[in-house]
Amino acid sequence: MISVKNIFKKENLIAAGGLGAGSLAAEIVASKVTPMLTNASGEVSKIVPAIPILAGFLLSGSTGFVGSIGKGMLAQGVGAVAKQYIPLETKTSLGLGGDVMMGNVMMGEPPLAGFSSDSYDYTSGDAGEMNY
Repeated sequence: MISVKNIFKKENLIAAGGLGAGSLAAEIVASKVTPMLTNASGEVSKIVPAIPILAGFLLSGSTGFVGSIGKGMLAQGVGAVAKQYIPLETKTSLGLGGDVMMGNVMMGEPPLAGFSSDSYDYTSGDAGEMNY
């Protein structure tokens, strides 16, 4: 049974920290290893995205914090490999790899419908909002 007391146990907090650290470690491993494994033409080997998964498997057999790091590396590595095979349209509709929360909001684009660029104070009494 899930209870608030169980959420904040020391073991659970350490495991959550390990998962987060493992996710970061997987990104670091991928970013540092990828340049080392590119050939002369700049082509990346097909095994490079799977290296964090392999490292995660090695560490996930451990206990405690190190095991949690391994599981975080596994999760991040599998997610990164899966993103390569998801079609672009699906990625866009799910919001994967794009701007967060508001979609693709870019500077210089026209604002949302209903937005007025005037500096009228709509909270003033003249706006009619105060007239009940």
